[in-house]
Amino acid sequence: MTCHRALLCFFCSLLLNYQSTYSSDFGTVGLIDIPTARMSDDGTLKTTAAIQSRTNSYSITYQAMPWLEGTFRYTGYNDWFLYDRNYEAKLKLWSETDYFPQIAVGIRDMVGTGVVGAEYIVASKKINDFDLTLGMGWGRLAGNSNIENPLILVSDSFKERNTDFGLGGKLSTGAFFSGEKAGFFGGMSYNVNSIPLSLILEYNPDQYDFEIERGGQKPESPISMGVKWYTASGLAFTLSHQHKQEWGIEV
Repeated sequence: MTCHRALLCFFCSLLLNYQSTYSSDFGTVGLIDIPTARMSDDGTLKTTAAIQSRTNSYSITYQAMPWLEGTFRYTGYNDWFLYDRNYEAKLKLWSETDYFPQIAVGIRDMVGTGVVGAEYIVASKKINDFDLTLGMGWGRLAGNSNIENPLILVSDSFKERNTDFGLGGKLSTGAFFSGEKAGFFGGMSYNVNSIPLSLILEYNPDQYDFEIERGGQKPESPISMGVKWYTASGLAFTLSHQHKQEWGIEV
């Protein structure tokens, strides 16, 4: 009986680790739309399909090194004929300890058109069955924040954000961590011990200006919530209610 309990605890601990490293709708390890500082196991290859009323997004994510995650995305916008390709890279700067969170930095659209352009530094910390995340974002992850970009103190070159990259395909250095404002995002997941399920809550400040300019709907709230279910075969299914106005499904 003691041996069986030990095996059960071992497999439960593995499951809890996986629960914090499954993909967001953007393909990267995260909650619903926002990234976390978590990384998958080295060498992990994942594919993601995320269907929302705004977009259909498909991605391939590869954990190239223990500290480097790369994601290629192909996103179609449902309200008009537009398909966007972009590449995201996330680097782990600091592993979690007993007293300090795990910290990562990422660029959401390195060589794309700038449609989903955002950069971020994010921290994640586990407390019992909760995994808490807080980050600072630039670009779309800054939202309508009134916080001045702290990097302007380093150089005035960070004040101007270049958002016109045509058809993409070039390194978008004119946008990285730039813009007059930066903002905060965050959220948490709660792992249910008795069943392979996580409850997700996130604050995403994205104002969806690109979509609104083309007739899209303005988000009613920055709050989204979801339920993620895990299977033994490595599949995860997420049902989310986003911005109090739309539903999303992710596999």
